[in-house]
Amino acid sequence: MSDERYSISQVARRFGVRVSTLRYYDELGLLTPAGRRGNVRFYGRAELARLALIRRLHHGGLVSLADTTALLDDTAAAERPDGRDVLTASVDAIKRQVEELTAAQRLLEHLLTCPRADPIRDCPYLRAELDQAVDTAMAERDQRDYQGSGSSATSSSGADSRHAS
Repeated sequence: MSDERYSISQVARRFGVRVSTLRYYDELGLLTPAGRRGNVRFYGRAELARLALIRRLHHGGLVSLADTTALLDDTAAAERPDGRDVLTASVDAIKRQVEELTAAQRLLEHLLTCPRADPIRDCPYLRAELDQAVDTAMAERDQRDYQGSGSSATSSSGADSRHAS
């Protein structure tokens, strides 16, 4: 293993991040340089491996920056969040994203094969999905309004208005 050190600009260039990002990681205590020469930060192999892990977790969209910081926190185990809880929450979030992307893929594939001349405007499958999305959003808003004001917000058109046409 090499004892070679790389300047902050070399690391930024090779990892495809901005120098300001590496400085920010240093401020957070997420990535501390191996040393400094004057005002220039230098990183060794261990710090590069940690940066690779940060990029894998955070930049890959797997874990938020706050959760990445918590996972890599060097404080005593009793003082930091349980890493498995953080990872479980991240896995659950990814599963939701996969479900949403799968549904989006199915919709796009349907629109590509929809027999309607103008599927964006005329597809009954799309129209039903949009109606459901509107109903869900409005029900969630109505529920929040109800919880916030103590009274129920009702729709004048009724929940089943999509079936009237």
